[in-house]
Amino acid sequence: MKNKVSISLRFFLITSWALIAMIGWLFPISPIPVLADDETPAPTEELTEPVFPLVTPEPEQEGQTPLYDVPLALNPHDHFYFTRPIAMDSNSAPSSDFSYGFYYPSDTNVHTGVDIISPFHKPVLAAGDGQVVFVGYGLMNGGGDVNDPYGLAVLIKHSFSYGDKTLYTVYGHMDRIDVEKGQFVKTGDQIGIIGLTGNTSGPHVHFEVRIEDSEGGRVQNPELWLAPPVGSGVLAGRLKDSFGYLISAQQLWLKSLDTGYKYDITTYAPVKHIYSDDYFHENFALGDIPAGEYEISMLYKNKWYRLNITIAPGTVNFVTFNGKNGFAEGLPAAPDIEAFLQ
Repeated sequence: MKNKVSISLRFFLITSWALIAMIGWLFPISPIPVLADDETPAPTEELTEPVFPLVTPEPEQEGQTPLYDVPLALNPHDHFYFTRPIAMDSNSAPSSDFSYGFYYPSDTNVHTGVDIISPFHKPVLAAGDGQVVFVGYGLMNGGGDVNDPYGLAVLIKHSFSYGDKTLYTVYGHMDRIDVEKGQFVKTGDQIGIIGLTGNTSGPHVHFEVRIEDSEGGRVQNPELWLAPPVGSGVLAGRLKDSFGYLISAQQLWLKSLDTGYKYDITTYAPVKHIYSDDYFHENFALGDIPAGEYEISMLYKNKWYRLNITIAPGTVNFVTFNGKNGFAEGLPAAPDIEAFLQ
């Protein structure tokens, strides 16, 4: 009797295991992985190669951070007088790869403005009220030179000034110009469309700010004149060596202590026709920096120098570097009251 029960039980177990194996083969179950506490589970979807668009995608306008209204001057020496020459429904930030005062060692030409990369044929807008005083080719070389580095360009003389200084803005590399010389424009009016004319390797608008006084016309860093996005500020600085000379073409870094994002910065090239602000006397400036805590760092004479700084929104934040004394935070000393009132 026991033998019959044993044989029946053995037959039942073998049959059951065979049935379980068949079900497992027909309906496979993925094992549940055991993850460490700091490990992120892998996605269950099948991974495929990304498909890149043929044109530059434009984000929805609702997703863009608006600019501060102009004119904006939280500090006495701020002068955010201009809006962006590109609508805020696409990238409107100046490119950090080819900033004001940058140059290639193999090229004698220095960059006298900022480049804003946006889709081909996107409208170019007037950054402020004023009168169009130049249109076409030849802004640099004159004579309607079709090989002029600016390509098709527009120059606007603005109806407002900074102290006794007349203000101008330049818009270069356009594919078409929609205004005429002598025409008055308002902030945001379309003056042309983005193109590839002049010295350019991709669609963008070259934007300059120029001031004119008794000493003649001078270019300025547009990042000190363009209104930043709400909640963002500008960092400018003056870097000098231990002997008091400006440090040219020096690389430094700004790292967000909140997100870890790092900005690459290069000081202005050592050329005479790159000018700094009359108050800041900076040799670098970087805009569109979200407010928060940052670390600025630089390698000088084989030694690393670092300083934690705060970027306040809607204003120019300032640092100095003085050779072996390193970095310091704070605005330049105020000029004499008589000079300020002039």
